[in-house]
Amino acid sequence: MRYGVLLFLTLFACSTTLLSAQDEPKRNIDVTIQGAAKDTIYLANYYGNKLYYADTAIADGKGKVVFKSPKGYKTGMYAVVAPGPKFFEMVVNEPTIKVTTKKEDMLKYLVVDQSTENQLFVDYIRFLNDRKLDSDALRAKMDGQQDPIGRSALKAEMEALDKAVKDYQRDLVAKNPNTLVASLVRMSMPVELPEPRKADGTLDSAASYYQYRAHFWDNFNLSDERIVRIPVFANKFDEYMGKVLPQVPDTINKLVDELVARTMDDPETFKYIVHNVTLRYETSDIMGMDAVLVHMAQTYYCPGSGKASRTPWMTDENLTKLCDKTQKLAPLLIGKKAPYLSLTDSTEEKWINFYDLPAEFVVILFWDPHCGHCKTELPEIYKVYKEKLRDMGIEVYAVSKSVDETLMKDWKKFIRENGLDWVNVGLTKTVFENAKKNPRMYIPEHTTLESLNYADTYDVYSTPKVFLVDGDRKIVGKQLSVDQLEDLVKKIRERKGVAKE
Repeated sequence: MRYGVLLFLTLFACSTTLLSAQDEPKRNIDVTIQGAAKDTIYLANYYGNKLYYADTAIADGKGKVVFKSPKGYKTGMYAVVAPGPKFFEMVVNEPTIKVTTKKEDMLKYLVVDQSTENQLFVDYIRFLNDRKLDSDALRAKMDGQQDPIGRSALKAEMEALDKAVKDYQRDLVAKNPNTLVASLVRMSMPVELPEPRKADGTLDSAASYYQYRAHFWDNFNLSDERIVRIPVFANKFDEYMGKVLPQVPDTINKLVDELVARTMDDPETFKYIVHNVTLRYETSDIMGMDAVLVHMAQTYYCPGSGKASRTPWMTDENLTKLCDKTQKLAPLLIGKKAPYLSLTDSTEEKWINFYDLPAEFVVILFWDPHCGHCKTELPEIYKVYKEKLRDMGIEVYAVSKSVDETLMKDWKKFIRENGLDWVNVGLTKTVFENAKKNPRMYIPEHTTLESLNYADTYDVYSTPKVFLVDGDRKIVGKQLSVDQLEDLVKKIRERKGVAKE
């Protein structure tokens, strides 16, 4: 049985800052693989549920290799990989490990010559594999069994099989409490909880969920750094973040902070959780999840007010980039009041502040007349605006740059050719040139410095970029398609209608 994803083709010397370069306990890993004479044999260590290169050795004429790094090996789960690729997993937690196997089927023929932990591990894996075969056979019988009495008997056998697995797990943990294998098995075991019932005796699904969530980590010692090198932990962490937690930023932030607190600041588990949560929401496609990224940055990476970062694994360069990025994102989160914008129309005479637009909703649309995507998408957006959005009380505040003669000409031409009679504003040639010399000639009578620097203020690193703001000019949506704009406005209005009733 595999506890993680074997990424043999991506094995590499891991120089990532997530992995410590400190010397570890000296260990001898003695492996004999019959049929692997003169083969190059790899040792790979788990970090999370991925494998990374740890060491290489050339097998002798009998297929024997000895891994003995002067830097030592961290405690955790490892894989021994032979050409094929063929591999087996082992537990590294003892000074000396000796095993023998055959290349044709490395797990089947694996014999543990010296290592209490690996004997426990191999016996456990083989037990699970055997029980799985039994389970598959029972399921096949149940699928073909039509008689209710027969099905009931088979179900009882299945329940007995499940009990046998649980009993084996409990016995292993109880008899070997301080082993890494016991930790691995304990993390694999579901937390057994009573089923909450309503007054009428039916299952209370809501209470059941909250109970499950509250006890999800009961079988984990989150202050034990070894668990980050056991894929069971990584798989459970992915399940927790992706399936257990509702994708609501405030809830995620609260529960992640509680989870981090349980690490007792153990460097490895703290690092794993903080890094992976940050990475997950830095790259999330779900609208509004950047609030989690900002929270993680402000809480752990760049707390400000003279407080030190709690992420020493980050390089100064990467830390600065993250802090700068999230500082820009913070004022642009869902629920925040959209930063002030006042720019001139294409005449370069009239200043238009989107705060003053009478529309119930405003779409702030940043675009560039030389942007290929913009040229394709803007006419489509305008079509829907003319046919639906305008009648729904939605105005478009289209912001473009025209800071030189060519851009100015192409901006006006595109507006004219596509009949874009929504609100067209921009950082025009005249304003741009004057503002470079003396921005105070426009501030505060017409605009602000943040408005003139709208690209930084609104983090416009690419175009088109879309924000939807409500009547209070709070951001209620970002990076929405035309269809999503329409749907979101309808949902907001429905919620307001319910609230009024």
